[in-house]
Amino acid sequence: MHLRIIIDGPQTASFNMAADRYLLDNCMEDEHATLRLYSWKKPSITLGCMQNQTEILDFESMKRDDIDYVVRPTGGRAVFHWEDLTYSFIFPKVTREMGTTVQESYSIISKCLSKGLELAGISCTTQDSYDEYFKLKRETKLPCFLAPNRDEIMYKGKKLIGSAQKRRAQSVLQHGSIPLTPAYRRLPLYLKLSEENRRAQIRLLEMKSISINEIDKSLDDKKLIKTLIEGFLEEMRFDGEEMCWREEEVREIGVTLN
Repeated sequence: MHLRIIIDGPQTASFNMAADRYLLDNCMEDEHATLRLYSWKKPSITLGCMQNQTEILDFESMKRDDIDYVVRPTGGRAVFHWEDLTYSFIFPKVTREMGTTVQESYSIISKCLSKGLELAGISCTTQDSYDEYFKLKRETKLPCFLAPNRDEIMYKGKKLIGSAQKRRAQSVLQHGSIPLTPAYRRLPLYLKLSEENRRAQIRLLEMKSISINEIDKSLDDKKLIKTLIEGFLEEMRFDGEEMCWREEEVREIGVTLN
């Protein structure tokens, strides 16, 4: 199997999600898989595809701090993107190496991410966080970054990467946020929450999650991009090639690059 690698610089929220959606929509059964690594031009919130923006977002606070937002093709709750590295992995659903279920492919991608982090000097574990996080859920509504999933990537008991997956008839997209700094913990400031719930969510994010620079201040995004690519290639044993967006792809995505 061939792996196309796209490394994007900081892009707008609208381009980032339109690009992921384009790759998902145009991934054919006989085509390659794609690993895309990207960042954000300005602080942005992504909403799960089933969320109602008027019920979730505090637009007054967002306008004050110049926060952008966009809807993801995947489900889940709001995620704050800033000073993070976001990955997306798109593959034909028939790809044998990726398993046949949500859980199988999630587990495989988690192993690739864990390998990339290990090559960067960060030893993580993948563990089932359901029991712990459902206990927390009884106490307060969890931020999306802490929402439970199988095969979570953890560092010393704290969640490091939050991911979501979308499966279509012929293709699968999984994307997720790898926080480089604690900036992602600002999310509750821009949600419609009571002050009590806002403080509780901020406290949970501080207690139960962690960023790259809180583990290793010397690890920057360039090195992390390099090792994540190596992790996918080593675990999947794909042939990889870095390829820029083609002009016709950017036109079809329909949102200006940069």
